[in-house]
Amino acid sequence: MRLNQLGRLCRNLWRDEPTAAVALSVLLFVVLAGLFAPWIAPFDPAETFEGAYMKAPFFGADFDSRFLLGTDDVGRDTFSRLLHGARVSLLAGFFVAALGLVVGTVLGAIAGWRGGLVETLILRVMDTMMALPSILLAIVVVTILGPSLVNAVIAAGVMAVPGVVRLVRAAIVDEKRKPYVLSARLFGASGPRIVILDLMPNITAPLLVQATLAFGDGILNVAALGFLGLGARPPMAEWGTMLADAKGFIESDPWLVTAPGLCILVVILSFNILGDHLRDRLDPKLRARSERV
Repeated sequence: MRLNQLGRLCRNLWRDEPTAAVALSVLLFVVLAGLFAPWIAPFDPAETFEGAYMKAPFFGADFDSRFLLGTDDVGRDTFSRLLHGARVSLLAGFFVAALGLVVGTVLGAIAGWRGGLVETLILRVMDTMMALPSILLAIVVVTILGPSLVNAVIAAGVMAVPGVVRLVRAAIVDEKRKPYVLSARLFGASGPRIVILDLMPNITAPLLVQATLAFGDGILNVAALGFLGLGARPPMAEWGTMLADAKGFIESDPWLVTAPGLCILVVILSFNILGDHLRDRLDPKLRARSERV
């Protein structure tokens, strides 16, 4: 029965929202490619081939049949590095979204439920963080912690916190005025119990949308930090560091920049399309408006 329901949902998605279905298919393809990269990739991402420097991809005149998408300036297979880079970038995006959601949800719930001075302090800190350029804030965090992929993920997660805090706080403030919360209080339920068991299930829809968007933003921010030399360290295959390594050859060998750049573009665009679709489906006001139209 569950398989039938899943099949029906997939058919309805392709029929009603083909753009979202294509975005979901792209993301599933990239996830599978990252998961099975050690078996799909023809070479180790750090393996170098002497004499096979800057080989052109399959459409170039200097194409080597061993390297489908060519090689970089030190003789590493671009296709293998893209596959392994998908695993690194997706894991980085996942942990960025998870860190931002966990910390942001806790702070937002505290601010929304407690109110008063606690709410003011939390919101002013978040406002200060949002007033700074996000990439500048991330650079400051990575500079303090030291350049590495883990610290880049932490910095990108910090960037994701303010948006989640404001979202959760607004939802909690709106929900706690409703009669069921007053009833729970009259029955002697504690504040944490009401927030966790009664309020949080009612705000999962906007959190799910925020998680989808944060996932894509996390990939982009980690790639940006990698491009600046503050993320993954060589010889790790990560899309941002691949862009950084290839930026010096953008005029002579543009495919070295095009391949990881297209991967970042397609994945982030797919996450944004999927997030917009989820927002339209899960927001009752937007759904009612679309049905009237």
